[in-house]
Amino acid sequence: PAATPRPQAAKPVEAKPVETRPVETKPAETQPQTTTAQVAARPTPRPASRPTTTTVAAKPAGPDWRTYGPLQVDWANWQPMGGSYVAPSLNAEGQPLYTAINCGARKLNATSQTGQWRTWEAPRTDAEQQLVSDLCKAKGS
Repeated sequence: PAATPRPQAAKPVEAKPVETRPVETKPAETQPQTTTAQVAARPTPRPASRPTTTTVAAKPAGPDWRTYGPLQVDWANWQPMGGSYVAPSLNAEGQPLYTAINCGARKLNATSQTGQWRTWEAPRTDAEQQLVSDLCKAKGS
């Protein structure tokens, strides 16, 4: 039979000295620590002002119903639309509709029972005049 190879003894490895050099490190750039007092003192950023026309309706705020004659207007939910402001409203019978006010023209409009816009008209009653006045003052128009 053929001879089985046998492992050979390993030759000892000579230890060679290794030259070492210190590793140069740059000092770490540190950010100043912000304290709780500094955070509290920062002004809260305000959201950017809304454009006069919107393509996506913003999430409405909770309702703030204000009465103008027979009309109740959800004051918290005025939305800019095409140079006017539009808000959900309720008529004298409690039926929902939308009211629109154009401050530049000092005119108002409302939707019909079927949701169609009517024509722009000047305020006719004291309540309508007060509504236009209040909104335009609030919006700075």
